[in-house]
Amino acid sequence: MKVADLHLHTRYSDGTYTPAELVREAQARGLAAIALTDHDTMAGIPELQQAATAAGLAAIAGVEITTQADQQEVHLLGYFFDDRWRESTLAAALTHATRVREERVRQFIVKLNQLGVPLTLADVTACSECGTLGRPHIAQALVRRQLVQSVDEAFDRFLKRGKPAFVERYRMTVAEAIGHVRRAGGVAVLAHPGLSRVDARIREMKDQGLAGLEVWHSQHTPAQVTHYLAMTGELGLLATGGSDCHGPIRNGPLLGTVRLPWERVEALRNWVN
Repeated sequence: MKVADLHLHTRYSDGTYTPAELVREAQARGLAAIALTDHDTMAGIPELQQAATAAGLAAIAGVEITTQADQQEVHLLGYFFDDRWRESTLAAALTHATRVREERVRQFIVKLNQLGVPLTLADVTACSECGTLGRPHIAQALVRRQLVQSVDEAFDRFLKRGKPAFVERYRMTVAEAIGHVRRAGGVAVLAHPGLSRVDARIREMKDQGLAGLEVWHSQHTPAQVTHYLAMTGELGLLATGGSDCHGPIRNGPLLGTVRLPWERVEALRNWVN
């Protein structure tokens, strides 16, 4: 039976695979299709599509957009079945998000310097092969400079919310993100709802154009899978799934941990058509 993994990350955000490596791993694990859903960027999609075409693997362009509902961070997955996203308001919004991320990194560095931690922007940039910057790259730079022992220590001491170097970030609203995805010809899906604690807002999100829930996720419990699958039936939403693999990192989910049946992929495609 053909299966897919529709939640994957590469070096273009906070993953460790290149898009080409992602394609090779997907083939090795018997997947028929994958979706690249890097955080707030689609810069890796052309490389993914080129590698997937050469390998005979179906590749879906996607993105994981960081949004906000009240004070709660919410992640929205967008899946695209044509190329309208390239010349859309979404592309402009993601470009803006990249600039916001870069400015946030600079603010992190200022705070770290004020704490006596001698980190530079060049240190952080050196940890990002694809030019995208974020907290994982700051953590990696701290490890490389031997200022902490591990990425986990970097987050626990400095980079998590409530820690001394933490910097808040701008996030678009869920409704804005859903609108951008739909105008770009895509399908908007709520990522890992079991981790977001926004069940009370899902009906409202549906009214705003949400098409589905990520029912199967590597961190969802069996009870959560049952709960969200029932919710998709109640609200008339699509049920999707993905591993949320970031590459071969410690304690991270492996590519293909979630194997979505092909009819679920077709349901996504048909929703657009």
